Amino acid sequence: MKIDNEYKTLWIGIDLQDKLCYSIKSLDNLNYVKDLIVYFIKNENIKYVVAYSLNKGVWNLGGDLEFFVNCIKQGKKADLKDYAYKCVDLVYNYNNTYGLDVFSTCVVQGNAFGGGFESALSGNFILAEESAKFSFPEVIFGTFPGMGAYSFLTKKVGYQRAQEIINSNKTYAAQELNDIHIVDKVCEDGHGLSTMSMMIKNNELDAIVKDPFHNICNKVTLEELTEVVDVWLDKAFTLSEDNLNRMTKLSNFQKRKIARDLKVEPDMEREMKLAQAEKIIADSLKSGK
Repeated sequence: MKIDNEYKTLWIGIDLQDKLCYSIKSLDNLNYVKDLIVYFIKNENIKYVVAYSLNKGVWNLGGDLEFFVNCIKQGKKADLKDYAYKCVDLVYNYNNTYGLDVFSTCVVQGNAFGGGFESALSGNFILAEESAKFSFPEVIFGTFPGMGAYSFLTKKVGYQRAQEIINSNKTYAAQELNDIHIVDKVCEDGHGLSTMSMMIKNNELDAIVKDPFHNICNKVTLEELTEVVDVWLDKAFTLSEDNLNRMTKLSNFQKRKIARDLKVEPDMEREMKLAQAEKIIADSLKSGK
């Protein structure tokens, strides 16, 4: 995490590390730092919170499908429920800005699939680089995105359109979602962090931040999110063997992707990416460009 004291911004670089999806480990890490985020917001008078990914070409690939399959096959509903509720807490806190007077944003610089798409939707503002891709693949294996998609999309485009997007099995480009007001702004590749920095510096988000209706109408209750995820949990334990086999195939893609990244992106390169992100933010604020 990095604090810009001048513009009262908390930058949160998310490194998924073990998997490029929401594993139990990554969820525990993110929930663990929640108290630290709240502490910084309160003590540094933070106005903006910006989440971005440190994983090359990926915002987040969604739920941990390998974990899902194992829980379903072994009848471990309590374990899957614990996972699902952690996901709900994560998106609820970000959408409701931890119950504090701040504005949450997401800079999406790569693929946002399934639960990754849902987590991006939880922010109060989405800035996406033009090559970013968004998709809900859950329909492939007979289920649906259960950790916020219906609620967040219905807020943005209405229930009927939300259903169409969720059930389409379509991969959307950033500009497509910008055209229908799901993504708020699109920028050139490699310019996500600097664009967000300049928007904050130039007070371009102030009109939204000060709009009481935006702040009220875009928030989703924890009760609603929990009711939906309970339906998702019940559905998960009715999936057929064919559904689970398709889920396994997609989980293998998740594992291959992280294996490639770990091979070409050792610890030193990850540290360099973090330093580069911080330099982009700092340089854009200094230059005013």
